[in-house]
Parts: sequence; C-alpha cells; structure tokens
Amino acid sequence: MKTRSSGRLALVLRLAMSAPLVTLGVTAASTMLVACDDDNEPKTWVKRLDDPAQRAGAIKRLTQFFEDDMTKANKNRDSETVKSLLDEIVDPMAKQYVAGNLDEKTRKELMKFLADTRDPRTGPALAKAFNEYEAGKNEDDVKYAAEAVKGLVDAKRLTDQNVKDALWNCFSKFQVSKTKMFNLVKGLHDAVVAVSDPSYGPKAIDKLTPPVDPKNVDNVRDQLQFWQLTSVQVLGELRFAPAVKPLVVVLLTPTKKDLQATVNSALLRIGKDSDAALIAALSGTDPDYARQEALWDQKGYVAVVGDELATISRPEGRDAVLAALAAADNDTNRTVLAQALVKFPADPRLIPAFLAAYKQLAANTSIDAMGGANAHGILAQASSMFFDPTLTDWLLKEIASAKGDEADAMQLLALESAIKLMSPAQKAAVGASVTKEGTPREKDMYARAAGALDKCNVDPDCYLTLLDVPIPSTPATASMSAAKAAWMAAIYAKDSTQAQLASRVDKMRAASTRYDIVTALDRLTPKGDTNIAAQLDKVVETDTASGNKELLMADDVVAKVAMRLRARAQ
Repeated sequence: MKTRSSGRLALVLRLAMSAPLVTLGVTAASTMLVACDDDNEPKTWVKRLDDPAQRAGAIKRLTQFFEDDMTKANKNRDSETVKSLLDEIVDPMAKQYVAGNLDEKTRKELMKFLADTRDPRTGPALAKAFNEYEAGKNEDDVKYAAEAVKGLVDAKRLTDQNVKDALWNCFSKFQVSKTKMFNLVKGLHDAVVAVSDPSYGPKAIDKLTPPVDPKNVDNVRDQLQFWQLTSVQVLGELRFAPAVKPLVVVLLTPTKKDLQATVNSALLRIGKDSDAALIAALSGTDPDYARQEALWDQKGYVAVVGDELATISRPEGRDAVLAALAAADNDTNRTVLAQALVKFPADPRLIPAFLAAYKQLAANTSIDAMGGANAHGILAQASSMFFDPTLTDWLLKEIASAKGDEADAMQLLALESAIKLMSPAQKAAVGASVTKEGTPREKDMYARAAGALDKCNVDPDCYLTLLDVPIPSTPATASMSAAKAAWMAAIYAKDSTQAQLASRVDKMRAASTRYDIVTALDRLTPKGDTNIAAQLDKVVETDTASGNKELLMADDVVAKVAMRLRARAQ
C-alpha cells in the first residue's frame, strides 16, 4: 500500500542512483533522513509532540490531518482511512492532554479534536476534563468532553467506568448559576442522562433531597432545573425501583411542582413498583408523606397522585382511584380523578363512577387548576376516551340541556366527543345536534366522520384502510376522517386489529392522527404488551435520529403509551 511519501521516496532513489559513486552514500543518507521526516506523514508530527517547542504546532497539524480525512470520508469516522489515522494519532494526542503543560488555546483545541474523534481511547483525557472542571476556567473543555460522551453512548462505544464516574463528579458540582454557556448546561445534562450508569442510581436519589427556595432564582436554576430534573430523568432511564419513594416525595412537594411531569414519566417507566407508594400517598396511609401532603390546599395532592396512578393504569391503581373519587370532597379533585378514569382499561365500574362524579358538579363549575375550564366540558371531552358509543346519547342530552357558559363549552367539546363515538345507528341524532348547536368546525368534522361511517359501517378492516389515506394540511378538521377511523377500528376491533394499528404508527406523520392511532392501540391492549411497546420505542428512536421536529412533537404520546404497555405487562 502506498504511503503519503512513497512518490517522493522513489524520486530520491532515482536521484541517488544517478549521483557519482563517491557521493552516493552521503547523498542517499541525507535524502533518506528528509524522507523519514516527511511533513506529509502523521508520524512525523507525532514525534514532535514530545518537543515543547513544537507541540502546539504538532497538535494543530495532526488535527488538520483528521479534518482532511473526515472531509474525504464524508464525515464517516468508521471509514478505513479515518480509522487508520486515529490508530496512529489518537493515543499520543490523548496522552498529551492528560500530561498537561499546554497553553489554554492549545488545550481547548486538543480537547475539541479528541471529542470530535468519538474514540474510546480518549477516555483518560475526557475524565481529566471532567474531574478538573472549574467554573470559568475549562468550561469549553467540559462542553467538548460532554459532547464526546453523548456521541460514544449513541454509538454504544462508552465502556470506560472512569469516564462515567468523572462525568457524574463534574455534574454534581456544576452550577448553572455560575456559567453563561447554555450549550455547556445542555451538553452536561444530555451526557449524564445518556449514560445513566447503574452507579448513578443512589447518587441521583441523594440529589433529590435538598429543599428548593422558589424566591431564590439561582437556587431554582441549580437545584430544580438542573440537578434534580436531571437526576429524576436518570432514575427513570434506569427504572430504579429504590427511587420510587423519594420520587413520590418530590411529587408531593409543592415547591417542586415544576418537576411533576418529569417525575410522572420516571414513575411510569418504573411501572409496577411505583403503584404501592402512590396508593399509600393517595390514601394517606404512609406517615412519611404526611408533612408534604399537609402543605397542599384543598388536598391538591390527591389529584396529582391519582392522575399518575391512572397514567400507569394497573388494576391496583384503578381501585385506589375509584375509592378516592368516591371520597373526593372538592370539585377540583372530583373532576381530575373522574377524568383520570378514562386512562384505565375497560372495567364495568368506571363509566358509572365517571357519570356520578359529573352529576355532583354544578353546571358552571370552573377548575382553576385547569385554566378555569368548565368542569362539565372537561369531562364531556374526556368521555370519548372510554370508546363506548352508549355515551353518545348521554352527550346529546347534556348538549341540549346546557345553558349559558356551560353551553359554549359543551358545544365545542361534547359535540366532538359525540362525533367520535357515534355508531351508524346514532349518526342521524348526532347530525341533528350538530346542525342545531354546531359551528362550521363541528359541521365539517361531522361530515367527515359520517362519511367514514357510510363507507365502513361496522367493519374494522375498512376503517383501517381509511388510515392509509393521505390527510390534507388544510382545513384543520381534515384529520377527523382518520380520527373517526381509529375510534371505530378500536370499537369494532377483531383479533388482528391491534397489530394492524401498531403497524401504522410509523407510517402516520401527522401528530394528531398518530395520537389517535396510539390512543386506540392503548385501548386494545388492556394487559400490556412488551412487543408492541418495543415497536413504539423503535418509532421514537428512528424519529429522534432523523431530527424531524414535526415527528418528535407527535412522539410524546407514543413514548408514554409504550411505557404504559410495559407497566401493564409487568
């Protein structure tokens, strides 16, 4: 195989052969020395790393070799050319960073190069950057090192425990309030969550305990928005069962409300093991939760915990939420707990409990915790999630009897639910209500849903084919045909419908319709299914790799349903 200097060496030999015999030895020797120090060879510059006077220039030139080869390889680090170069230069370059004695500019450039290689052999240098973090001193180095770790994890090439330990060490002392580098904050967060090493579990639990002072901006940024948020995410990624109780304490702490969604996700990932702690919190049977629960007005924690049990949606949680709903003593808890019932798999007790709670709410009750929305409107909208057409007649009666502000909410929300739930036999009655009470929005939605009913009647396979029809970008109601198809496919499902719905998630690009499909799929999987969960995870993984923001927006519900199916299957 030709080397970078093979052409030049051949020329040297030809010149040597043509020289007088008496000078051949000297000429050949001198030219061979030049050839050995060829500036076009990486090994020449590797040697110069040991010379303090030439070190900075050598680092710069070796970096250029890498950048040139990466350009030729279309940024493919796995190309033979790039791999061959790194075999020659990455280890001595990493050793230079570990040894130190570099000026600031050269040190930063060297770490940037090492990070760009995404090579596991840079581990000692990455660990040094993390362990020597000091605010305002080596922040660029840490940023590059964090990016390298994230890249190594994504490539499944991070195996160095020293790097993992050093990363956590850096994270644990890093304060957002002492830096102006947002990309450093994000880089450290992303790296720690990506690694989520089992050794992080106990350390992450410890990070959850400090109190948060909402009036202290720096304290909120450091504790709540960085250390505790990241730690909750790590515990979720690890599915770390010992963290359940500490996570529930966070959920119950009013000053940490901003972490609720993240804690909910972590507890959902942990799944079955979360139920007992949440049920104890909901029922007030665990004295360890009493101090936090006493800080809530109107027992607001009941709604928060009940909703999380419904999100996990296992049988034990269902029974606890039903009991809490029957005992609810204020409209907020009553509304939230009733709304939560729609997340559970079908059970004969759910709809009667839901309707009983609805009747206890005055017509114009508004829920401050839900933006002042009308309680009847909230529940009318949620009722479609039961996938039960028998609720259609109830919805039409409520629409007809609603007065004043309640009527406005019911026309907007209850009509949409009735349209989704109506069976072929109920189409005329819903159409009459839409004609009388509906706006142009509801009338267009009804027309599209009625068209689906006319075409497919009670045939789930026919409804599935409607999900393959492209959805126009306008008007906003254009997606109702697909929504109706998803609902009817679930309502009239046969054995093969579940798998057919699952196969269409990835094909559907529109966020609203992807939501409809996975919601129907969730309904058809009451006992959970790890295989379908894996399919959904694959969709999210592929979308994340693509960087398509529209698809990523549609994937929140996909990820949550995947976690719920795993929790049910445990």
